[in-house]
Amino acid sequence: MLLRPGNAGSNTAADHITVIREALRQLPGHRPGTRPGRKILIRIDSVGCTHELLEWIVGQRLSYSVGFPLPERIVDELAKIPETERRSAYDADREPRDGARVLEVTGLRICPAGRRACG
Repeated sequence: MLLRPGNAGSNTAADHITVIREALRQLPGHRPGTRPGRKILIRIDSVGCTHELLEWIVGQRLSYSVGFPLPERIVDELAKIPETERRSAYDADREPRDGARVLEVTGLRICPAGRRACG
């Protein structure tokens, strides 16, 4: 947790980076000045979905997962894609989740270059 002034902005990437750095320092085996690598997954909701934060996470070679709402026009377009193009979604035990499907989407300007968005 990071206490901030009441007038602080809501999507301040610098604040998110500070919180993530502090969290990483608490991990067993953390060595200052080193990057923990892809074994660490940073999960963020839509408030952390900024290009600056995602670029920093990629630069640290961390894995990440970001949840965010899609604009209605994109949701409408995704609905037109046949069910045969979707794959099963899996839970933490690697079992298929009932009623959950995954569709890989490319070409959206929401992720750092070379990354993908799934919905």
